[in-house]
Amino acid sequence: MKAGKLVELFAKLPAEFTAARNALAKELREGGDEERAKRVLELRRPTAAQWAANQLARRNEDDVAALVETTDRMRKMQARGTGAGDELRAAMGEQRGALARLETAAEGALREAGLSVSPAVLRSVQRTLQAAAAGDKDLRQALQEGRLESEQEPSGFEALLGASPRGAAPSPRTRAKEPAAPSKAQERKEAAEAKRRAKEAAQEAAQKAREIKAAETLVRKLEEKAAAADRAANEARDRAREARAKLHELRARS
Repeated sequence: MKAGKLVELFAKLPAEFTAARNALAKELREGGDEERAKRVLELRRPTAAQWAANQLARRNEDDVAALVETTDRMRKMQARGTGAGDELRAAMGEQRGALARLETAAEGALREAGLSVSPAVLRSVQRTLQAAAAGDKDLRQALQEGRLESEQEPSGFEALLGASPRGAAPSPRTRAKEPAAPSKAQERKEAAEAKRRAKEAAQEAAQKAREIKAAETLVRKLEEKAAAADRAANEARDRAREARAKLHELRARS
């Protein structure tokens, strides 16, 4: 299956995703590619954050490329142990700039689509961009092509994105800007977002159950029609034999 098919699929709005996914799976199955059809059917409806991150490959291709490139450059500096100099600080500045532009673009895409732009969603977008930009080759490529299959969480090196250069003490201004503990309002918003995601997952599961039930009903009806047709055909053959026998009898008498 070409990556373009998945790119087109993940360009769909979350509300349109399931129908488009099922149509693609059907197309693959009819083309004899049962394995990839099953793979496509395993894809879950994207969250708002995942969807927004995938739109950036189309809306802000240069900024996505810049984020990946500067993140890779920083990783190499860290590996060489040269991460305390001006070169690293410059790379971090470029990286932060690209990330800020992408976050703004993601927020715009969410608003245009009528999707949630809560702080929780925007944080998920940021974490996904950070993790994907610092991930392996396949993950970086998925980010740049707009076909991420799930939200991502930074870990290890990814967590250094936006951090102070290694070996440099943070300034008082930097310390003042350290994130505070989540407020009650933020916690409520995150809880509401988690509830929304759970509801979407339940709705998708219910839709799949309805589709399976409808397919089973159709199969049963068709099997019943086929059985009825077989009975009718058998009866017709019996009547034809009887008519043929009578015809032979009449001819024998003449």
